Order: sequence, then structure tokens, then C-alpha cells
Amino acid sequence: MRKKILIAVENSIHSKHALAYAARMAGIIGDIDFVLLHVQPMVSGYLVEDALKSPKARAELETVKKNNRSAAQELLKNCKQQLLESGVAAECVELKTVNRDAGVADDILNMAESGAYDALLIGRRGISGLQELFIGSVTANLLSHSKRMPLWVVDGRVSSEKILIAVDGSVNSLRAVDHVAFMLSNTSGVSLELLHVQPRLSDFCELGSPDTDTKNLKAAIRQSSQQCIRDFKDRVFDMFREAGLSEEQISFQEIDKRLAPAKAILEKARKEQFGTVVIGRQGQSASKFMGKVASAVVHKIKDNAVWVIP
Repeated sequence: MRKKILIAVENSIHSKHALAYAARMAGIIGDIDFVLLHVQPMVSGYLVEDALKSPKARAELETVKKNNRSAAQELLKNCKQQLLESGVAAECVELKTVNRDAGVADDILNMAESGAYDALLIGRRGISGLQELFIGSVTANLLSHSKRMPLWVVDGRVSSEKILIAVDGSVNSLRAVDHVAFMLSNTSGVSLELLHVQPRLSDFCELGSPDTDTKNLKAAIRQSSQQCIRDFKDRVFDMFREAGLSEEQISFQEIDKRLAPAKAILEKARKEQFGTVVIGRQGQSASKFMGKVASAVVHKIKDNAVWVIP
């Protein structure tokens, strides 16, 4: 089955990095199509009102709109050319531009969720000149509000094809594994590693005084986690086998460290040069916000891609 990825682009180095990553993934996956989307600048409502009153203003407004469409089409043409020069076939790339309506993030998300897309790919530092701490404001909004669409967030130049999947035995991380299995079905030559960081008592509650005896609680958490991850591991390997991936392509590591889960994941990705980190969104199902682990990973990656799976 062919996969279809929507890539939100604009005229920035961050979009170029996202496109370079898309081309790299096309070399791995093969049966993949891309739709490049550019949201045009918003035309002020005041201008529209004035244009209704004056034929000259109306003509000038049409000129503005025409220039916006022309600039968007030129940008998309250049973005497509970057993919073609990276080896992506022309018939695998479609171009779309839309007028800004609800706002850049909402317009992108509406397009992504109304179409038959398997993921939305975007540069981490965003689709606008504004930045919100270390992450683009538009990207932050997409991450916060996407409830169904997997988001592929790219920061910088991704130079490795190795994929690290962070798992915790939850339904959410099982969905992350399912997404990877689908995207990489019947793909050879790619290596996957699943990483489980043993939970600490402090991940579940505030600890009391240093003299508080919590050894029984810690033992219970450890035993429960180990049983959960054993059952989870069996299901995961079954999913990958059904997707046509061999056991030689997959490894599983469980680590027990004093580092918080996000730090452990980031350290593993950096030291062992993983290009892509996959993680479940991990927030409450009724919440629009990401879990703290996924949020920390997205904010602190460098020269990596993160797939955030709702």
C-alpha cells in the first residue's frame, strides 16, 4: 500500500531540512507520495471591506491575491525541484496552495485531517518567523491540537536512517509501533530499536523525606513494569512480523537509569546516532496537550526527526 505524506512548506531553511528528510525517507520506504502545502498570507478583512466600496481598491486587492498565488506556486515549484534533485520521482509529488483562513496551524491541520494522509511533516522551528522558546509557534500549535494525525517534526540536518522507538507498554506507545510497522511494511535495509526506560517512583508521585522507606513501592513498580513490557514486547514483534519486517531488523533495550525518561531517550539517540525518534503523544485522551516526555523530546532534539503519534 502506498503511503501519503503532507509536507507544510514555506521559504526557510527549516522547510529545506524537512524536504531533505522526506527525500531520505522516500529512499527507505519506496512506495510513498508527498503533497507539498503552502498557506498563503492572510488578506486583511479591512482591505476586503474597502475593496467592496471602491472599484480601484477591488482591482488592487485582486492584484495582491494574484501575487500571493504566484509567489506560492513559485515556492512550491522550487520545493518540488529539491525533492526531484534528491531522487524522488516527479509523479510522487503533488503541489497545493490555499488561502489563509483560520490561521496557519489550523489551516494545515484541517488539510491534513480532511485528506487521506498518513502523516504531516513539518520543520520544528516552524512556518513563521516567530519562535516560541526553541520551537516554532505554528509547530507548537500543531503538536498541541493534533488529536489524530501523526506529526513528523524535523530539526536540522538528519544524517542517519536508524530509528529509535520509545515505548512504555501503554496503548499510546503501541499506536506508535503500529505507525512505524505500517510506514515501513516490507522494507528491508532499515534498523529499528525499541527503548524502554524503567519507570521510577518519582515518575508517579512526589517523594517525601529522604528517610521515607519506599522500597516496597519501588519493587512493586519494577515488577509491574517488567510484566507489562514482556507482554508488550511479544505483541510488538508480532506486529512487525505481520508487516513483513524480520527479527534481524529489530532490537529491544530496557534500561534502568537515574535519568528521567526524556533525557535517557535523548542521550541514547545522540550517542548512538539515531536519525529518527518515534514516541507516543502520551497525553490524556481528552486533552489537547502533549505528555511531558514527548514534549521534552521534541523541544530538545537537534539534527533529528521526531514522529509524535497521537
